[in-house]
Amino acid sequence: MIDFTENIDSLERMVWNFILNEDNDGTELRPSNHDSLRREELITMVKPSYFNEEIRQDAYKLALKFFKEYDKIPNRRELKSYLDLTSSDISIDDYEDLYAFNLREFNYDYLYKYVRSFILLKNLNLTVYDLFTYLKTTSIDPENIDKISEKVRNDISNKLAINFSSGDTGLSFFSSESHIQIPKTGSPTGFPFLDKVLGGGWNLKTLVVFQGRPKVGKSMVLGNIAARSFLMGNVTGLVTVELPDRQYMKRIGSNLLSVRSDEYSAIVDSDKAKIIEDKLAEMKNSCSGELFVKEFPTGGCTAIDIENYFLRLESKLNKKFKLIVVDYLNLLKPIKDQNGLYEKIKAISEELRGVAMRNEWCIVSATQIRREDVDNFDLGMESVAESFGLIHTVDSLFGLMRSPLESRMKIKVIANRDNGYEESYKFYTMHKDYFRLSEETGINSEFYSDDEEVNKLEDEIRNEHSSFNQTETLASGNSDNTDYDALFNSI
Repeated sequence: MIDFTENIDSLERMVWNFILNEDNDGTELRPSNHDSLRREELITMVKPSYFNEEIRQDAYKLALKFFKEYDKIPNRRELKSYLDLTSSDISIDDYEDLYAFNLREFNYDYLYKYVRSFILLKNLNLTVYDLFTYLKTTSIDPENIDKISEKVRNDISNKLAINFSSGDTGLSFFSSESHIQIPKTGSPTGFPFLDKVLGGGWNLKTLVVFQGRPKVGKSMVLGNIAARSFLMGNVTGLVTVELPDRQYMKRIGSNLLSVRSDEYSAIVDSDKAKIIEDKLAEMKNSCSGELFVKEFPTGGCTAIDIENYFLRLESKLNKKFKLIVVDYLNLLKPIKDQNGLYEKIKAISEELRGVAMRNEWCIVSATQIRREDVDNFDLGMESVAESFGLIHTVDSLFGLMRSPLESRMKIKVIANRDNGYEESYKFYTMHKDYFRLSEETGINSEFYSDDEEVNKLEDEIRNEHSSFNQTETLASGNSDNTDYDALFNSI
């Protein structure tokens, strides 16, 4: 195994040839179906300054210039000609020495592993060097320390985010394998309405947002979503940038342990926490899920902060998160400063969805509605407060509606990418003493838009049977008490 510090010249020689030596095009070296970046993709990821030797550095700089000008990596003859045209003083022996590395002596996976490691190492070194240079040449005082800290953190996140996903690994239309659909395997939500309209539950790589007026109960909804997900056995995270973390823990604990909120407020020390110890032990024996609540400062938390925290937690627990609940989207900070609220909310929603896609999580959050729609009991896409760009980003958007003094909430599907059921809704009872939502039952408690045509057909058949029965009854003098609802259910 090559040591990065002791054998850096051998490593640089390997990388230089891996990218510029046409021997790498041989099919016997690189397997045709290998999921790796091509030379044409790697060449722009390596900077000339990554090489310590001046001759290798100058030759790579001209090779990169040739590639950008002619959209092709120069072969050995083309690069030598290009060097001569630029009046390079590289001797023939020095030039031949650049190619003095036999790629065919090594396994392709071995070579690619070290090329990838070299790029990451050099990028890390350059990022750290630039960071120290910036800090040494920047005047820092109490007035700008927060801004400088945020810039450093964002620069590190952006510069170290190197993507090695190959452009050759996409789907070809003319390949039948590309048309095989991946079945939805959503993590159960614990709410039958949400399971149905979301196509099975919380789907990975998606962003789901609930919108509502101030004090409608957004935090209560998000807390119930986290609690039910946890009960269903999912590893669940909850980020709060509004309520303190222990207030959120009280809400979820009151909900799941059936302890009234006023009793929960009395748990102020370890002795009084004993009233829930037995309940916690019982739940731990029956629940396979995990739930973690993390508080971040209001207006100071970015999507990257959330991502980094839960990635570290995944590594520590050796468990994969399924659902991350964020309360709430408007109080996050975009990674890069934005000019207005439209750009801010659009950027935050795009960043959250990017985090969900990269890590195969489902992220659920909430947002405010427009001031004009505060008293509206039928929210739509136009009700989003600051940014219509959020509509274009989210996978599903729900509306939360209720009267100020009412303990009954209507949750409506406003937009639903790939799952349908727009305009469907469900009523929920709010048990405020336990911060709990429960789905109502009954004929007037729900509506499913995609089932409307089926319902119309059922009604038409009922009417036909009813008319037929009335005619038969008049003719025979007998009555028919057929239960058509039972008949349809059996079908």
